Parts: sequence; structure tokens; C-alpha cells
Amino acid sequence: MRKKELISKNLELFEQTEALRAQIAERDKKIGELERRLNAAKKEKTEEPAHTVPLKRLEEKLTGNTVYGKDIEYASEVIGKLVLESATGCNRLTSGGDGHRELVNLLLGKTEVAKAEILSAVCENVSFEAKKEKIDSVASQALDYFASVLAQLN
Repeated sequence: MRKKELISKNLELFEQTEALRAQIAERDKKIGELERRLNAAKKEKTEEPAHTVPLKRLEEKLTGNTVYGKDIEYASEVIGKLVLESATGCNRLTSGGDGHRELVNLLLGKTEVAKAEILSAVCENVSFEAKKEKIDSVASQALDYFASVLAQLN
């Protein structure tokens, strides 16, 4: 009898093992599906939202092939120099404290006025040389103004 009981128990354990293997396989399948979903969700998260994709394409179309004229290139260089000079002056004025706030505002205001004047010069319907003269004149006046404001520091 003992032999029959052992065989019976062995068969029972074998069936349980097979059932557990089936459960493991089913759960492995579920885990794989969940990992796939997780990876898909991560990928969607890293991609840009759908509503920004058309805007990006439009931006690329508009700016990708843009070639600026030499008047705009020159104007942007001059504006960059004026902004740097203004920032340098503002740093000098504020290095000792907040006592020269009005002078800083004067520098920043003149910078904005100069940028607007340069823009209007670029938009004029004249030759590049005439635009360049006007831009240089505006820049020279702005730099002189910066120097006169900074002279008040002493």
C-alpha cells in the first residue's frame, strides 16, 4: 500500500507542478504585456504632444530657409553691440549699490529707443549704404549718450 500511496502522491504533485507552471507562464505573459504598455507610455511621454507637432513643422518651414539680407545682418550686429555696451554700463552703475537706478533706466531706455530707430532704418526703402549710414548714426548717438550718462558716475 505504501507504494500505491507514493505513486498517488507523486502524480498529485506532478499535476500541481504542471498547474503552477501554467500559472507562471500566464503571469509571464501578463508581465510582458504590462512592460510593453509601460514602454509605450514612456515613449509617448517623451514625444512631443500632438498639438505642438504641426507648429514645429510650420516653424521649421518658416525659419529653415530664411536668408536675411545684409542690412538686417548688419543691424543685428550693431544692436548686439549696443546691448552689450548698455549692459556693461549698467553693471558699472550697479556695482557700488542701488544708488544709480535712474541712470540705469536712462541707459536701458536709450538702448530700446536705438533699437527701434535701427528697425525703422532697416524698414526704409533706400539703398544698403543709406541704411548703414543711418544705423551707424543711431549707434554713434547711443554710444555718446551712454558715455555722458556714465560720466555722471564720477
